[in-house]
Amino acid sequence: MIKSNLFLGLSLLLLGYIPGLAQNSALQTSKKPPIDSTKRDKGTLQSISDAVGKGKDESANWKKESKAILSELGIQNIGSKSKNSPKKKKAEIKDEYEGVKTERRIGTYGSGNRATVEELNVVKYIEDEAVSPYSQEIWWYDPAQSRVVNSPIKDSKNAQICHGPYRKFVHENLVEEGHFYMGVKDGRWENYGQEFELENKQYYKKGFPAESIISYYDKEQKKIKEVVPKVYGKIVGQFLSFYPNGLLKEEGKLDDSVKVGRWREYHEKGSGGRLKKEWRYGKDKFDTFVPVLVQERDNQAKIIFQSTQKFD
Repeated sequence: MIKSNLFLGLSLLLLGYIPGLAQNSALQTSKKPPIDSTKRDKGTLQSISDAVGKGKDESANWKKESKAILSELGIQNIGSKSKNSPKKKKAEIKDEYEGVKTERRIGTYGSGNRATVEELNVVKYIEDEAVSPYSQEIWWYDPAQSRVVNSPIKDSKNAQICHGPYRKFVHENLVEEGHFYMGVKDGRWENYGQEFELENKQYYKKGFPAESIISYYDKEQKKIKEVVPKVYGKIVGQFLSFYPNGLLKEEGKLDDSVKVGRWREYHEKGSGGRLKKEWRYGKDKFDTFVPVLVQERDNQAKIIFQSTQKFD
């Protein structure tokens, strides 16, 4: 019995000593014992994944509960953009253009499919009107006709000079838009078709095509001598030349640098009219028509020559 107890005590003592010895040897070695991190990493990732999934579920449940509460309160589509939400309003038309005070006008004429509406601006104060003497076409608003015209100004008191933005609608469709500067076209002008397709676009600079070649009598470039029209790189349009006093000297149309249609020359001074000569050229640059002198007058408006040939 005593031997049995002694053997048991020695066994227990050895079992406690051997692990301690193994542990001490492991601490004293230069190599670290291998560590199996697989289980720990998997456990950590799994914990994160579980936490994220739980967060998503809680967020989804919260959204559902919030929508239910808002629905009970009669609130819908909160935080979403409505398709029918009104667009931002465009900037209102200013009451001035190029530093000149203006007033808005609405012209209406025609009926049915030809019902026309013109939105425009005119010079507010007569003393601000400064129409260029070189402008051959002056666009102005005629209150009597309720429309914009470019005929000679017969009644200066009623003529309202166009100045600023302009838009024209026919049967509620926009067909033309641009800007006027003291009665002449300025900047970009566009024309549209029935489907709002762009049909024509042209640029102007105070009445003349923007690319025009303009020569002057003076260094200050105030007295125009000649205007050669140029559009998209080609010499096309109305040619004009002036006397030093600003009066018209010659006018006519050019088609790719070729004179076409009716051309007129004027006396610098004259009574009863200044017309000097009138010529007729071909219809376009391809027409081989020989130019014909239609009429010639002296500075007293007396006819010196009159052609017997008839023209359209």
